[in-house]
Amino acid sequence: MIASQLPVYIDTYQLVNTLIDYVSKFPKMYKYTLGQKITTVSLELFEYIQLANMTTDNTSRMKYLQGFQIKHELLKVMIRLSTDNRAITSKQSAHLAMLNDKIGKQISGWKNSKSCSRNP
Repeated sequence: MIASQLPVYIDTYQLVNTLIDYVSKFPKMYKYTLGQKITTVSLELFEYIQLANMTTDNTSRMKYLQGFQIKHELLKVMIRLSTDNRAITSKQSAHLAMLNDKIGKQISGWKNSKSCSRNP
């Protein structure tokens, strides 16, 4: 299956698109530091999905899925920092948490599947 057709890719796209919108409205103090890092890390998630989907070796696939999880956790911390520093609202944070939870479950399911199949 093409990576862009995977449910986890579609959900990640929605997350990244939402984050880019939120970051564009960050106060200047955070836009070019925390906001830029959020954008960069969120875009890197697509690389890990693509790499995990393209590889046929389960060991490599697990490595890419673990890499995704590490970046995803970093992104969640940065979102929490954004909320704590009032760069985003609690309502926006809740929406992002819902998307992050959905994505996290899909990646964990893919990673924990017995065959570590190509599709989550």
